[in-house]
Amino acid sequence: MTSPRPTEKDGKVPDLIKDKSHSTGRSPMAKSQMANPTVSRDRNSVAFVPITTALPSLNMNTIHISCSSDRFDPSGNFVGMIVYGCNGQSDFYLNGRHCNAGYMLIKDVNSINHIRADTMHKKLFKWFFGIDLPSEFSGGGFAYQNGKWKHNSFSFNINADLYHDTQKGMHQIEQQLVNGALNRLYITDQWFYSPNLPMILFKTFSCIQQE
Repeated sequence: MTSPRPTEKDGKVPDLIKDKSHSTGRSPMAKSQMANPTVSRDRNSVAFVPITTALPSLNMNTIHISCSSDRFDPSGNFVGMIVYGCNGQSDFYLNGRHCNAGYMLIKDVNSINHIRADTMHKKLFKWFFGIDLPSEFSGGGFAYQNGKWKHNSFSFNINADLYHDTQKGMHQIEQQLVNGALNRLYITDQWFYSPNLPMILFKTFSCIQQE
């Protein structure tokens, strides 16, 4: 069976990752205050610029697919997240786990469905970090359902962390980075042998432009 390649930008929230709310204790920002991921001039890194001057940018140089991820099966359903940072830090510890910007985790929904949380992305986060999703965490959420990749998640892709706007869908640059890792490493099983994808390899991706 041919593995589907993520290319589309879907506006509809699939049932798998539909979130009715995201309680973080913070009020939503205006939609005009957009998160602003930018590609460096040499295209060796991507910076996630906050919508407030109180926090630094989060910098990502490499995407790394976690060895805790589940192997891709075109007939399955999966939920994934990519880490950008926590508390304004690109390199951080959270509940004893060390993470860097670009860390990507993808799990079969059946392996995390027992976790107590109200959305699949929150289940994924809690399965890995052992705690509920805090408002200080910044990441992107995506999923694979019914043979299609989706880039929608209210749990991650909104501005409660001050690095996102109020849109449930990923920014175009975020989508291209995630899709690049999915196509080059995950779907092909290359992540078993080489789990890292440096940003420099995205120089060939004409769809990624400097902001």
